[in-house]
Amino acid sequence: MKNPLGRPYGTMKEPASLGWKPERANKERFAELAKQAGMSAASFFDLMVETLEIDERGLPTWVPKDDNKGQLPIDKP
Repeated sequence: MKNPLGRPYGTMKEPASLGWKPERANKERFAELAKQAGMSAASFFDLMVETLEIDERGLPTWVPKDDNKGQLPIDKP
């Protein structure tokens, strides 16, 4: 059965199976966001990755910065 929100057949260059096991609630939330956007979850994932805003570390801007990097831990045994 064809997904009505999916991409046209044959338009993917190198399809890959992710094989990840996220929390069920997150998977369902992601699928709902994709549906609200009128897209399949796979198309929504690709769009999200292709349009991420990246910072000077090469990471998405929403990833917390480690301000203690390079410092010795003084509060740990």
